[in-house]
Amino acid sequence: MAKCKACHRDITRYYNDICPFCGEPNPIDSNYKTKDMTQFLDPVTGEPLYKSKSKLMTCMFQLFLGWAGVADFYLGFVKNAIIKILITLAVVGGLGTALFMFMPDNGGFTLHMNPLAYVIPFIVVFLGHAILSIRYFLNDSLKDSKGEFTH
Repeated sequence: MAKCKACHRDITRYYNDICPFCGEPNPIDSNYKTKDMTQFLDPVTGEPLYKSKSKLMTCMFQLFLGWAGVADFYLGFVKNAIIKILITLAVVGGLGTALFMFMPDNGGFTLHMNPLAYVIPFIVVFLGHAILSIRYFLNDSLKDSKGEFTH
């Protein structure tokens, strides 16, 4: 609904000559535009229309932020996203700590600080999600949590 310029009350576009509440002449701005509600609501049931997720956006999320489960959060798969976060933490944390703490040194293990210890496992996880991103892009039947195909 439109609002009156003077009293800011909701008025219909049929009152474009005078506001029924405050008497303001020409109460509706000339740049006011109405929206077709059938773009947002189902005309039969009145329920909001569901807009499917973007396949390209899903692939970009998977490529750059797949290690954080962002693509799964975007598609509505919350459990899968949390599992991805936990796997990333386990792989990067576990392998990174192992590489950080113990490096072979003349047949034995000694405490050795390696600055790339956490970067190498993260790169492995990142490349795994990059491959999964390509798989998502080539998949024609990719669906979100509501069963809708991505477009």
